[in-house]
Amino acid sequence: MSVYKGLFTPYALNRSLTEQEMAHQLHQWSPHPEFPLVNDNNTVIKMNSTYMEVVDRYYGPKGFPSLMMGVPAMVLIGGFILICAIAFNRSILSDTYHWNFNDILWGGIFSAIFIFGIWFCLSITLKEWFRKTHYPIRFNRKTKMVHVYQIDGTILSVPWSKIFFTCYDGVSKTSDMRGWGIDGHILAEDNITVLKTFSLPYYSHWEDLSSYWDFIRCYMEEDVLEDLAKTIYMCPPVANRKEGYIFGLQYQFRYSSKIEYIRLLGLPFTLMENFSRYISMLTSKIPQWPEEIENLCEISPDDPIDVSYKTRNSNLWRYTFACMTEADYKQKMDAVERIRKKLAIRYKENY
Repeated sequence: MSVYKGLFTPYALNRSLTEQEMAHQLHQWSPHPEFPLVNDNNTVIKMNSTYMEVVDRYYGPKGFPSLMMGVPAMVLIGGFILICAIAFNRSILSDTYHWNFNDILWGGIFSAIFIFGIWFCLSITLKEWFRKTHYPIRFNRKTKMVHVYQIDGTILSVPWSKIFFTCYDGVSKTSDMRGWGIDGHILAEDNITVLKTFSLPYYSHWEDLSSYWDFIRCYMEEDVLEDLAKTIYMCPPVANRKEGYIFGLQYQFRYSSKIEYIRLLGLPFTLMENFSRYISMLTSKIPQWPEEIENLCEISPDDPIDVSYKTRNSNLWRYTFACMTEADYKQKMDAVERIRKKLAIRYKENY
């Protein structure tokens, strides 16, 4: 459940950095020598020369928790209504039935179980429904500030250089669901006490994290914007609008290779999960940045960099099923290679 850290469970704050967090720190102004590729992992909402906005950690799996809890909630609600109907029938409509102690005891126990189960399931479901469609993170390249739209609706604004980024191990080492994510910690003056935490959107295997980190770092620090823009192919259409059912389905599939077509066996479940995701989008509000943040992120009218769903989301079904055209794939990989060469020259590293 660590992918939902910060949503279902609060971040651990007012504590010291762990040894693992210090060992896995991701340093600004320092490219990763082992994984020189850059990959946006389909998290970019929009990108220009002023700022880049990405989705939150919970956007990708949105729909799964509410499906897992929503169905049991409906079953429990149905069971509770049935118990109430039986009780009403016996106590009001029946002239012959008389309540005894056991009836009251077991009726109370089962009612308490049903009520607790309904409360628990709905409390999880309502973490996705009737909230925000997403919780964006905005990286301002010009001011070198990071603005985080937090779960409680407040805005966290921190200088890029003051954030302690680190990889964290999401699940126990013995779990098949083990995953890694990137957290950004805001530290106290002692540079070890964690005051605030937010999470970058990507959560996956260890070997993939560095390529995503280098994508974020390159945007904030390197002179590679034109090539970086060419590596982006899919942008979530959630800027000032709500995600539609079809895009949600495309976003959930996103096969990295044709080998993953075996996942089509789970299509019925995926359709139900996406329906739950769609309900979440319909019932939630679109997040709005405060005016002062928008003023700091004003875009030049002649900005040559314009990445969003309006300029990127073409041939998405081909991309979803790992069938990019040869021209599109070549453009992306050529851009990645040019970025690698520029970084190699700047940092004199042999990539």
